[in-house]
Amino acid sequence: MRKTIYITLLLGILISCKQKTEPKKAENKSTEIPAWKIDLDTILEKNNPKNLDLSKHQLYIDKTRNSEIYNKLSNWKLNRNDNDAISYYEKEISKKHKLIKIDLKDFPRHWISLKKLNNEFVIYEPCDGQTPSYSINETSVVFVHQLEGDADLISKVKNLGENQISLELRTIPQKTESEKAELTIKPTKFKNVYELTYSFDDVINKQFVIPNEKVSEFDIIVNHCPTGKRLEFNGFDKE
Repeated sequence: MRKTIYITLLLGILISCKQKTEPKKAENKSTEIPAWKIDLDTILEKNNPKNLDLSKHQLYIDKTRNSEIYNKLSNWKLNRNDNDAISYYEKEISKKHKLIKIDLKDFPRHWISLKKLNNEFVIYEPCDGQTPSYSINETSVVFVHQLEGDADLISKVKNLGENQISLELRTIPQKTESEKAELTIKPTKFKNVYELTYSFDDVINKQFVIPNEKVSEFDIIVNHCPTGKRLEFNGFDKE
């Protein structure tokens, strides 16, 4: 009888200890990381996309010069039908400001933004959205940001040369009460690299850019994420 009581007490103690040491599933749920915050591949490596499993997330440096992404950026042209916001901006501005047409001559129309990595210029193809790009036409300047686009109308050509341009723009009053902005593109000391400056009031935004036909001269950092959002690469040089 005593032996039976002893065994029963011992089993009770063991069960109690096990319950105290087992983690509670309900507590673990609060610490789960959302899928889009998990970056499964954070090491940059030079690679040919043909050698990668593109059914899953891949972060790599494309140096092929002939991949699908290179072809897309090299032949990039603005498709207004893809962005209703661009048409909205142009229509709103034209309600108050008369459209003018300019002759761009041989000045490049389409521009791709650059980043710097280890003091070298590169193009970044993000997971979410697209590489920021810029398009100049005979009536407006279109800004294709990573996730959306907008546009300003050209009101005056201040300077136009073979490799530089300076434009006075009309924009929406929500951006600036004066409804005036300026855009300049000029060459830098780096081969085929230009500096784009967009300013209004005291706001000055600068961006390194290249004509889209020069894309093949630069490596592309590709954040390929076919199954869902991943963290964007943030290891670029600080401005």
